[in-house]
Amino acid sequence: MSVLDLRTAAVIPAPASALGERLRWMSSHPFRLRMAAAVALTAAGWAPLYAGVVDAAAQGSRGAYLLVVPVLLVMIAAAYRTPPRGVGDAESDWIVVALVGAGGFTAIHLLAQRLPTLAGLWRLPLLSTVVWFACVLTVLFGVRHVVRMWPLWLFALCITTPLPALMATAALGGSDHAVTAVAAGVGALAIALSTRAVTWRVRMAATLGCLAIGLAIAWAWTGLWPTVLVAGVLPVLTTATVVRIHTKSAVADEFPLPDRAPLSAAVLVAVAAALLLTAAPSAGRAGGGIVDGTWTQRTAWGAPTTYGFITRYLGPGSRWERFSVPPVEGLPAAAVDVVTADNAGALRDVADAVWYPSARPLAYRNADPSSSLPTGARTIHSNADAATTGTDGQWYAITWTWHTPRVHQQVTVIVSQALTGATPPPPPAPLSVSAMALAPALWLARQQPDDTGQVDELVLARASDLVETVTAVARHRTDGPAGA
Repeated sequence: MSVLDLRTAAVIPAPASALGERLRWMSSHPFRLRMAAAVALTAAGWAPLYAGVVDAAAQGSRGAYLLVVPVLLVMIAAAYRTPPRGVGDAESDWIVVALVGAGGFTAIHLLAQRLPTLAGLWRLPLLSTVVWFACVLTVLFGVRHVVRMWPLWLFALCITTPLPALMATAALGGSDHAVTAVAAGVGALAIALSTRAVTWRVRMAATLGCLAIGLAIAWAWTGLWPTVLVAGVLPVLTTATVVRIHTKSAVADEFPLPDRAPLSAAVLVAVAAALLLTAAPSAGRAGGGIVDGTWTQRTAWGAPTTYGFITRYLGPGSRWERFSVPPVEGLPAAAVDVVTADNAGALRDVADAVWYPSARPLAYRNADPSSSLPTGARTIHSNADAATTGTDGQWYAITWTWHTPRVHQQVTVIVSQALTGATPPPPPAPLSVSAMALAPALWLARQQPDDTGQVDELVLARASDLVETVTAVARHRTDGPAGA
């Protein structure tokens, strides 16, 4: 037999380089490669706004679940692993991207300009990240693939802004346990949307099981880390485990993707860089410094009227106190509302809320920096010129925030626009879906004029004098109680 026996000799392959193996893996997994590219491109547009989310969470915001929203959106998007029906077209994809991108960003910008206070309460700029994510996926995977992901987009519209979760928390009573429970619900819903590859029984069991564990954690533990755990960590681990073990069949891990020229990638990178450089991060409201925590006890306003609904939005321990200012002949009636909370982030969550009645959407305006008003003061008022009946409670308010050594306060001086002094300022009311969504939408649909009306000089003077009285009492100890 020959020394070289071809039947038994082993052929040792030449060692492949690590780079070659990596390139070979990438070429054989185009779906994962493009999904990773989508994550990187979307992160560039999300980064400036995400910095604001991190800052708010560090201050104790009740919308801390927003920290894991990007992870949930990517997790759900990655669940669509089967090829869409029909034939894609690159030109059509770019046309859709241009229309959706330009239309979405323009609509968000115009709404923020027309209704700045309402947009601030909703934190509307966060929706721009959803628009950008949809545009990136359309370019990389095609419009047919993105359109069939409509449950993802509906989910994103509901959770990317914190107001729906805030309202759900308020409906559950507003406790810290309710905050974590709502976050657990968000995480469970994400599991239901991201386990498409398994049978419906396994899908439901995973969703309900994760929800039960999340609610148990919410009952026993509250705070930032439990919220992140039940809204992000637990859903990701559950989805990864369930999909890996209980796939329905041999679902194709990869499928043919639309061809894209290098120019498409270059355009996406350029737009992502532009978003990263031009997007303005969320900024907190300027505070008015530190004041004495017992300042309300040094006034002649008497016992306050309390409104318990505020605990549903700011959590236990918060309070809303209204001090009725003694009447002065010839001047409009006035009051001082003091909202106190031990959580600066929760107070910041509702900084743009309008708690007083109005027939149209209102907007806060920054006070003149050269005035004697506290730092960060804003003004807002109803339109007395548009009042339809004499019983409408028209008002003018100056509001600002400051801090005591232990708590945080939002102080509002509210003055009635009825010059006779016979009509007191209207009481505050809880937030409602009608006032925050339906009424503004109808107002925009009717194309109402953006006329805020005029405020009488007597009302302005009354409010300014009262603000000076409040700040003098709060910053300096006096020998006797302060009155009007």
